[in-house]
Amino acid sequence: MTMPNAPLSPLRRPPRHPPRHPHRPAKGERTTARILDEAEALFAQHGFAGTSLRDIATAVGIQQPGLYRHFAGKEELYRAVFERALRPLFDLMDGVLAQPDLTAVPADLTDRMIDLLALHPNIARLLVRAATSPATETDAIAVQWLGQLVDYGRRLTRKAGYDMADGLLGLQVIAVFNVLFGYFAAAPLLQSLLGAGCAEPELLTEQSRLVGGLIAAFGRPG
Repeated sequence: MTMPNAPLSPLRRPPRHPPRHPHRPAKGERTTARILDEAEALFAQHGFAGTSLRDIATAVGIQQPGLYRHFAGKEELYRAVFERALRPLFDLMDGVLAQPDLTAVPADLTDRMIDLLALHPNIARLLVRAATSPATETDAIAVQWLGQLVDYGRRLTRKAGYDMADGLLGLQVIAVFNVLFGYFAAAPLLQSLLGAGCAEPELLTEQSRLVGGLIAAFGRPG
């Protein structure tokens, strides 16, 4: 079975929870977005070390010096790729954690999380690579973001009232991470098996149901 290591296409359908104040970005913002799009795809395909600024500039269709009008260097650009993809996810979970009377994980949380991840499906490859790479190949920036995700998972589980030992809590966080991010990381396999991309609305709905069911299966609030 052949599974090409090609970058994934982001979600093209309207999200289930669209932004309230859409606006047309200025030319500079559009260029920055294109740089981030191409960088995300190339980093996911080749890793941080295997991607050069020249590669990114070529993909965008600009000269390499033009990148420095938007980013100081490759590390700053790499951090910005994660920031753009994951900050909305963190903001979403911050909003849930701020609820004073939270007694369970909100039913629509997985829908919202999957909608956000579907906008940047290649980010899952970077995070899964960070979670599975040997210590000699540590991606410090990706690991930092991965650590924040794990921390949010623990805090959300505790806040929702799920009473479990630390070991079981760790297993739950890992299981949810694998199902949530593994879906996008395994998109080539999905395409090979089903002939459909990971951004297909029907598959996203089913994925949300599976993740929600997994969270519910770990136990009820105590």
